[in-house]
Amino acid sequence: MSLVLSAPVADLVVAVDKMCAEDPVITEPLMLLGDIEAVQEVITKLQALVVRRVRAADAIDAPSELMGRSTRAWLHEDLTLAGPAASRIVRLSRELSDHPATAEAFNAGVITDAHATAILTSLRALPPDLRDTVEPHLIDRARLNPPEEIAGFTDELVQGLGIDKASDITREKRLTERGVDLRRTLDGATVISGTLTPEVAARFDAALTAAAQPAGPGDDRTPRQRRHDALGTLADTYLTAASGGAPSFTGAPRTVIVTMDLAVLEGQLRDALVMLPSGATISADTARRLACDAELIPAVLGGRSEVLDIGQADHEFTAAIRRAAYLRDGGRCAFPRCRNRVSELHHIRFRRHGGATSLENAAWLCNHHHWLAHDGGWTLGRIPRGYRWTSPAGRCRERHLDDEEPIRYPLRV
Repeated sequence: MSLVLSAPVADLVVAVDKMCAEDPVITEPLMLLGDIEAVQEVITKLQALVVRRVRAADAIDAPSELMGRSTRAWLHEDLTLAGPAASRIVRLSRELSDHPATAEAFNAGVITDAHATAILTSLRALPPDLRDTVEPHLIDRARLNPPEEIAGFTDELVQGLGIDKASDITREKRLTERGVDLRRTLDGATVISGTLTPEVAARFDAALTAAAQPAGPGDDRTPRQRRHDALGTLADTYLTAASGGAPSFTGAPRTVIVTMDLAVLEGQLRDALVMLPSGATISADTARRLACDAELIPAVLGGRSEVLDIGQADHEFTAAIRRAAYLRDGGRCAFPRCRNRVSELHHIRFRRHGGATSLENAAWLCNHHHWLAHDGGWTLGRIPRGYRWTSPAGRCRERHLDDEEPIRYPLRV
């Protein structure tokens, strides 16, 4: 996509390119250090500008409308920012407006984006009625100290102000510090570490204990080994229930029992809400999206909603088509440069528009881009050896199968 720049940013790009091209050799120590300090301050101000631009783009949903991605995914995948950096920019763009003093210091180049993030994290660990009191002190601290000192200083400050560290402060901080980390070792194993809140820890311990019971008298695994294997069991249980892991190749991922005319489901149903067996209601578009890759079973109901007759499954992709489409697409979502796991085999031409349940009319999509094709206003079409997506604004993006290496996840059979 060709760039469209505002006049000030275009001037900035020209000025930076000129400065880098004419970069002179400097040997004067004071000038070297002065240049570094000044350029770093400019970089901080530009980081603040990026955050403001991201806030504005997020407000009009520009990344989704033009690029088919969430704001964070666009920063991470299209601009190739590191995941934590993309998350930090999005977080600052959404939370700084609630803390104008921190936003003002960041925009002025007084504190960096890392300082601003540390301040927001510390403020979230405090009850709301203390945040306005503590925020100015954190900003003053951040002016002269690195970001990693902010958290410890917050504890010192609360005590210094004579505020009793009541249980609600401890609880808020514990909630903020929750998290689980997975670190891959050189030999391919993974080390798990993290902090669980008491509530999550209790549920996790109960589930792990239930899943880690010995399989029988001959089970010679240690308790530690059984807990390890139980984690795999818990993961498999969730992935099977949510269909969120590797795609199934044994047939449709879900079954839809149709208790309305199929034409109504696929075409005429507009603004009405559809009730699921659980009692939850979903929109018409969501109903069609769920039915897109589903096994459809027609049911005939009597006057009191009793089932009088139930038919055979129809309209689902066969296991052979699902495997063939997976191999053809290289195990990737049909959206260009998408890194999400595929989960849905989508009818490119919708069934209500006469689309066939065939390999030529099939495309593997991740959950997000399947939603985009049904609910997000994007359209998907085939091109020779690839796919073309068109946004609601008329912008096109293409994925060419011959230009990339396949990524194939383990098959779930």
